Amino acid sequence: MRDKGRPVADNAAADRREEGEVLRHVIAVHPATLRLSDLIRELGDADDFPRRDGIERAVRELVKGGLLFRCEGAVLPTRQTLYLWQTLELS
Repeated sequence: MRDKGRPVADNAAADRREEGEVLRHVIAVHPATLRLSDLIRELGDADDFPRRDGIERAVRELVKGGLLFRCEGAVLPTRQTLYLWQTLELS
């Protein structure tokens, strides 16, 4: 019998990995401004729905968490995110 809680845990872990990948990429290209469509093209295949959907979900969750900012399609790291990233890189 399968553990019914396992797929949810696997999905959550996959979502966190996707969020990390998106966040690292947005920070890496900063100060360049990315649109969501650019981000999808650079990280995956726009025709691959599961990949595109994962990137869109990751951006949405990172915006909710205050790590990214979206304005008229542009996806940018927040000042707090950049400060934390710089602090972590110095350690």
